[in-house]
Amino acid sequence: MLHAKRRPPPLPTTRFVPASSSPSTYKDKDIRPPSIRVRLQRACAKPTTLVAAFLLVFVGTAWLLGLVGSRGEKVRLGGGLKVVARDWSRGLETAGALGAYNETVLILCPMRNAIEHIWHFFHLVDTLTYPRHLVHLAILVSDSSDRTYARALELADERQYSRSYRGRRYGRISVFQQDFAATGSSDTGAYAGANVGKERHEYDAQIGRRKALGKSRTWLLNSAMAPEVDWALWLDVDLVDYEPTLVERLLEHARAEGPAGGADVVVPNCVWKTYNEMGAYDRNNWIETPDSLAMKANLSSSDVLIEGYKDHPTHRFNLASLVPSDPAASLSSNPYLALSPLPLSSLQHWPPSGLTLPTPLSSATVVPTSLSLDGVGGCAALVRASVHREGAIFPAWPPVDHQLETEGFAQLVKALRRTGGADGEVGPGGRGRLLGLPRYYVYHGLYG
Repeated sequence: MLHAKRRPPPLPTTRFVPASSSPSTYKDKDIRPPSIRVRLQRACAKPTTLVAAFLLVFVGTAWLLGLVGSRGEKVRLGGGLKVVARDWSRGLETAGALGAYNETVLILCPMRNAIEHIWHFFHLVDTLTYPRHLVHLAILVSDSSDRTYARALELADERQYSRSYRGRRYGRISVFQQDFAATGSSDTGAYAGANVGKERHEYDAQIGRRKALGKSRTWLLNSAMAPEVDWALWLDVDLVDYEPTLVERLLEHARAEGPAGGADVVVPNCVWKTYNEMGAYDRNNWIETPDSLAMKANLSSSDVLIEGYKDHPTHRFNLASLVPSDPAASLSSNPYLALSPLPLSSLQHWPPSGLTLPTPLSSATVVPTSLSLDGVGGCAALVRASVHREGAIFPAWPPVDHQLETEGFAQLVKALRRTGGADGEVGPGGRGRLLGLPRYYVYHGLYG
């Protein structure tokens, strides 16, 4: 019997399968293309991939921490080509209510060996409620033997470049360093102290110290003043506390309406306070009296008057005389404002012995809200920028009407009164007026 011819078995196929075909159509697993999971596993096992991933993580972490990508010294100094315009004749629209302002405030602070105070200084400025983008901050470090300048740069960079301050940047922060105590100086009265503690308040050190401070303040002012600045706020580095609305409150008094309203310079009462005691600190806020004017008539032009020393009386009335000694008995719920009314009879040393009272106080029974002054200190002082631009700086030498530094500056501001009327008369809008606020406090370190 003849057998039927058998068909041979099919050969293994090697035909091309389109990529869209399902992997299950491959009958031979050896020629099946690897899956995405296998490809990723193979790629991650390569040394080059591991190195690239490490670099990516390292650079990303460094950027988040601000170690890379931050702006350096060249960017600090260079701002690109700009056109700056400011028409002062048009003025600005300003609002009188707290918190509704659109003027630029420049906060200025000269520092020397202030490493123990500088962090707290920045912290207090951060608490101010005035719009942050309208605040410029300028610091000048001079003749320091500690890390004040380096620390100031660190704190400035933190606020302007770190991610934690995003949305809360200042309009500008400037940090300068300039020494004034040159070796071999011909100025025999140059101040050579460290400017710390009680040593800086010794009477023999005052003229030399005021000369150095006058140079420092004027240098800082000329370096930091920009066209957009409307007000300058001078603050001591060793202030320990002030109201968050300090800028708004001082501006409110500087812009006050009325015949006697407004001022070119406004100063609060700078005091020290413990839990049960209170006292005056800045004694450079004063009013001339008939006795002080008579004494000045017999002085030579180079004589300098220094306030606050019993052995060298000036016979002036000091804003410090209106500071109570018991904070619990005189302060309201606001720790920066004294009670209203605050009886003059409640003051520890009232009336001042051997002193002729100025006219506003000769018949008063309560501490007034404000007083026109003839001298101001630099503990905290708000100044109209136009006053600085017109030449009211901080004389180092020679003295102006027997005064140096901030008190000499006050005499230059008073000279502007003559443009508003008769000699010595306060001009319109408070032109040339120095205003003190006896019942509004900022707090200074006791031995700062």
